[in-house]
Amino acid sequence: MFAVFTYNKQFHNVLAESKADYKNCDASKPMDTWSTGNDSVILNTTGHHYFLCGFTGHCAAGQKVDIRVASSSAAPSESPSAAPSPTPSGSATAAPSPHHNAVPKALSAISVAAAVLA
Repeated sequence: MFAVFTYNKQFHNVLAESKADYKNCDASKPMDTWSTGNDSVILNTTGHHYFLCGFTGHCAAGQKVDIRVASSSAAPSESPSAAPSPTPSGSATAAPSPHHNAVPKALSAISVAAAVLA
């Protein structure tokens, strides 16, 4: 399973966090960091994977995501997914922030998609 994060790298990044740091929006000690603007992150273990934007104020504004990976035996055989999606295409997509100082709402400037590795 993997997640794809698409965002404007001038104004956002993606940090993998512990559950506690995710809940507290603490970006000071990430487990991993991505900053290309188009990052594929392999989720090779079941359970929760916590990600947030490390730019000041962005996590507090809702730019964070908890992706739960279920065991392959628990997932439907037709179309497994890591999390429910608000769009039929399987990704949450929105326009980037209109201004670099504007703090977008939850995931409004970061697109996340999950898919199964072949």
